[in-house]
Amino acid sequence: MKRTGSGRLVAATITVALCTGLVMLAAADDRTQAGRARVPVLAELFTSEGCSSCPVADDLLRRLIAEQPVEGVEVIALSEHVDYWNRLGWRDPYSSARFTQRQSEYAAALGAGQSYTPQLVVDGRLGMVGSDWPQVRQSLVDAAREPRATLTVSAAQLSSGAASVRTTMTGLPDFARTGRIRVMVAIIEDNLVTEVTRGENARRRLRHDAVVRVLDTIGTVGKDAQAGEFAKEIELDPAWTVKHLRAVVFLQDDRTRRVVGVAATKIS
Repeated sequence: MKRTGSGRLVAATITVALCTGLVMLAAADDRTQAGRARVPVLAELFTSEGCSSCPVADDLLRRLIAEQPVEGVEVIALSEHVDYWNRLGWRDPYSSARFTQRQSEYAAALGAGQSYTPQLVVDGRLGMVGSDWPQVRQSLVDAAREPRATLTVSAAQLSSGAASVRTTMTGLPDFARTGRIRVMVAIIEDNLVTEVTRGENARRRLRHDAVVRVLDTIGTVGKDAQAGEFAKEIELDPAWTVKHLRAVVFLQDDRTRRVVGVAATKIS
């Protein structure tokens, strides 16, 4: 679904090309290349439980995470639930104005003009309908060909209940040293289930992985830096299930929104 500039929601004409068979076929093909190194690529899905077009994209994202079906690509995903659907009968429990704002920033950077759901943004520079499997797959392949920094990340739960996230960056590409690079961290939760009782998805059980619980900046990279170390303690809500939490760290250009490195780990 699309949201017009006036805030009115209108139906978008989209071609849904997702089916389990396609994903399984791609996975079978890529297993023949099992020994090939995979390049980490960030896939951000802007979604909402209030949007009837979104569950198919949510399911595709979950399959990308679980099956890793794209040859040469390690898909690292974020599911960011926007809040502009909340006024239409169902308040998405994972939604935040922060994600609506982030999507608006992408719309400006990508020249999209309008925000819509489901939208997938790959490495901060390629936007598409989040349920369009052929385009999603090709965008992931294209992104993996681009130069990027190498990140290693560790995350551990402290006795205080917070998580200590540490990351090391090496090999920042030359083109990325011309702007301000933010070191971003997201705490994400898998295996979430909602029984929707109202709105466009009423009477549906929706499943989500990689739902963003926290999105924060833990540092910036100087223009001449090729390497660096960053760390931050992040508070965890006791309502979150720690065994289902992961930390994702990525490098993002402030101006272009391009992502030039990403890594993820479980919180131990």
